[in-house]
Amino acid sequence: MEKKNKFNDLFVKNSMDMPFFLIMLGLMTIGLVMLLSSSYIYAFYNSGSGDSLYYFKRQIVFAIVGVVGMIFYSKLNYKYIKNLANIGLIISLLLLAITVLRGGGDGINRWFGIGSFSFQPSETAKLMLIMFCAAGLDKDHKKIISSEPSKAGWAKKITELTKGSIKITQGTTTMFFYALVIAFTAGMVLLGSHLSGAILIMLIGVAMLWIGECRARWFAIGGIIALIVLIYVVFNYEDLPLKEYMIERIKAWRIKDFEPDDARWQINHSLYAIGSGGFLGAGLGNSKQKYLYVSESHTDFIFSIIGEELGFVGCVLILLAFAVLIIRGIYIGMHAKDRFGALLVFGMTAQLGLQVMFNVAVVTDTVPNTGIPLPFFSYGGSALLITLIEMGTILAVSRQADLPKVYFMRKLKKSNKK
Repeated sequence: MEKKNKFNDLFVKNSMDMPFFLIMLGLMTIGLVMLLSSSYIYAFYNSGSGDSLYYFKRQIVFAIVGVVGMIFYSKLNYKYIKNLANIGLIISLLLLAITVLRGGGDGINRWFGIGSFSFQPSETAKLMLIMFCAAGLDKDHKKIISSEPSKAGWAKKITELTKGSIKITQGTTTMFFYALVIAFTAGMVLLGSHLSGAILIMLIGVAMLWIGECRARWFAIGGIIALIVLIYVVFNYEDLPLKEYMIERIKAWRIKDFEPDDARWQINHSLYAIGSGGFLGAGLGNSKQKYLYVSESHTDFIFSIIGEELGFVGCVLILLAFAVLIIRGIYIGMHAKDRFGALLVFGMTAQLGLQVMFNVAVVTDTVPNTGIPLPFFSYGGSALLITLIEMGTILAVSRQADLPKVYFMRKLKKSNKK
């Protein structure tokens, strides 16, 4: 009897949040249409099979599998995720370490392969870090907000050496522990020559610490240090021990002079695509820049093809849909059943928002080329699966959240009773 009750407790019968689900499904559907439009020329020449639908067919398989998995995952009781948080992060770090040790001929070690299937462990690391921080910051909430003196040996030593002028609180030592885990995870991603992924993980971690109620002064101090480092890197990048491709991308961003075959080829044609789209766009399927001018137009630079084909109006509507999805996610988090659920939702919506922001900033030449995909749009099966798992987690939290759901279904049930 107890086993049966435990099994029943594993699944939640409450309805999920339909507005969030429908907006997400709508974005993914538009994303698949735009992927088909942006990829068929590139697929014909570069897929090796001459099949113009090569990338689209692969992506739609991942989308179908992902949506089925997402709906199933959304029915699970999310409180059991806590038990997987620590081991999940450890496995992610091991995958990152194996990927780095395997190396690569070009010095870029981002992919982990199993047979014909390959994925970026950094994608898994983002998800697992959010889960780890959500579980830990929930468990250690009292420590995080505590102003009591720390019991850690090193903290006491500092207090003794400074004769009590510096007192390290329990909240500070707890925050430093999570900051160290976040920095270590980002460092492992950076060792795989994935600077943009490392930056994204750091920002996700900072968001989790902020949501977890760490002291505001540390964010102010960290923000000032980060700004100083950023300015130094931008003006001294050629003298720093960076990978050659990193130096080229920063240089291409800073020096706007155009040469046909230089590092600005991709970004210049991205800007041509967006600019030629005008207000209403050239029409779906009518992009000229996707004819091998915008490199990898179906992956990180798909938003430039959206700008060319759907114009300013189409871009704004898509960005508004992302904004509504993120706002709805925040709304779900604010009404979550417990702190752990709220932290999970806030972390995953923060990641979604950061990826959209960085991707659009790259294709518009606002920041250097970072290689961050646009969620639901850019080609990449493993990235899409991870994103859908995160959406399933948010929907799982929504099933137990204190908010109205499936409004039209309630009205339909009432009318049927009458």
